[in-house]
Amino acid sequence: MKKILLISSLTFLAAAANAQDFTTQGDGTTYTLESLSQIAESGVTKDGSAYTMPSNVTIAQGDRFELDEGATLKLGDGVLLRIEGTADLSVEERALITRNAEADKPKGIGFYVDDPGSTTVKNVDFEYCGLRDGIAEISIDNCTFRYSTNALSSSGALSLSEDGGNCTVTNCTFEGNEVPAIGGGANIACGLTVDNCLFIDNNTANSNRPQVNVTVGGDNDIVIKNSTFTGNKRNMVGAIAVANMLSLDGSNNVLIENCEIRDHRYGITTNGALNAVIKDNQIISNKYETNAMNGGSGISIYDSARKQSVMITGNHIEDSLWGITIIGGKNINCGKTGDPSAEDYNPGGNVFVDNGNNGKLFDLYNNGTSTVYAQGNKWNVAEQTAEEIEKVVFHKTDDASLGEVIYMPPMGDGGIESVEKQSGKAYFDQNSKQIMADAADGTKVQVYTMGGMLAGEYTISGGSAGLDGLQDGVYIARINANGKIMIVKCVL
Repeated sequence: MKKILLISSLTFLAAAANAQDFTTQGDGTTYTLESLSQIAESGVTKDGSAYTMPSNVTIAQGDRFELDEGATLKLGDGVLLRIEGTADLSVEERALITRNAEADKPKGIGFYVDDPGSTTVKNVDFEYCGLRDGIAEISIDNCTFRYSTNALSSSGALSLSEDGGNCTVTNCTFEGNEVPAIGGGANIACGLTVDNCLFIDNNTANSNRPQVNVTVGGDNDIVIKNSTFTGNKRNMVGAIAVANMLSLDGSNNVLIENCEIRDHRYGITTNGALNAVIKDNQIISNKYETNAMNGGSGISIYDSARKQSVMITGNHIEDSLWGITIIGGKNINCGKTGDPSAEDYNPGGNVFVDNGNNGKLFDLYNNGTSTVYAQGNKWNVAEQTAEEIEKVVFHKTDDASLGEVIYMPPMGDGGIESVEKQSGKAYFDQNSKQIMADAADGTKVQVYTMGGMLAGEYTISGGSAGLDGLQDGVYIARINANGKIMIVKCVL
């Protein structure tokens, strides 16, 4: 008798295991939650406009799934609605995808499409579950993602999983997810456009990931614009990170524009070989890193291989541990005002307010060997002079092994190379290597490189000033004699 009971029990367990999964026939049928609820083998049941899916369902290649208007889909623990065919998750009356029981951690909905395809997800609320983008083109509009766990993916509530794909996210809200809002693997080059979205306290697990954590898109762009990122002052959660850790091929263009970013570990970081424009963002109070040596920047650029080009313009950066930090990079342009017709012209326009740590202000910290242009910006000093700006910029003058930051605009030489000494005039004497000036003793002479960096400061004595300590080269001297500015070109 015991043997019969044991066989019966094993038979029941086998039947239960088989009931865990249901796969459609792949014969071109279109399925809905309503039609699935009428197929006993699917396990889907209906109660009013609510449907319960206690076990996995796969929509096979060749079949189609369409989401029911106004439906609520309750998923069991670990349950995935897997779509290998085509689908339309666009509804006019909002639909809800959520967990069945409080203890359940469902996976959610995942696209696993081998053939090129596209789909739309619109007016859908995802709670306690996520969405996997594994399709060539997907458009997600007016959706919400809340309280997603890592059951589907640790990358994000919206997981980018289609290499070479393109994902567009508009008018969406991501809030309170245990994992990042949007993320993808380091080997997944998936294009992404985010426009007019809200990101509120995602990655509540406080792991070392920002709210949006993506890889470059290859020949598809990464665009994040017109969106608001609000952190919860978590010490491990930044706002936006775009990286190319594996040096993936492609144009790898990135645009981060017109976003408001507050209360994170850091604001924006880029890493590796890519081409980025970071423009017109409000980046405020992104300072909640407990160790300033590990982060806390409004904008952080990292590229030890020196393959990254970034243009940073028109941003307001306030109350960070560091305003902008730069490690490496091929061409980091924070303002280059010399030639308005030049391809790399950048008016600057970045505003720095109260960025610093340990009692010292740091608007821009060049921690690499590359020369960085940072002209045309408003620095956190009372007077926008070289002497004052130098106090909030860390670069070659602070550590000879680092690259130079050129923060003063090109001064020009006023056409003065050698003029006869007259009242109120000055010139450079090539023989004595001195500046000769009709100015009182004690008048200050500021000498700049042609790039606008302060190279030295000297004092007029007896009508002249020697330029001791300068290397051979071309310099511009600025003499302020009783309010009259005299400019002299000096060739050493």
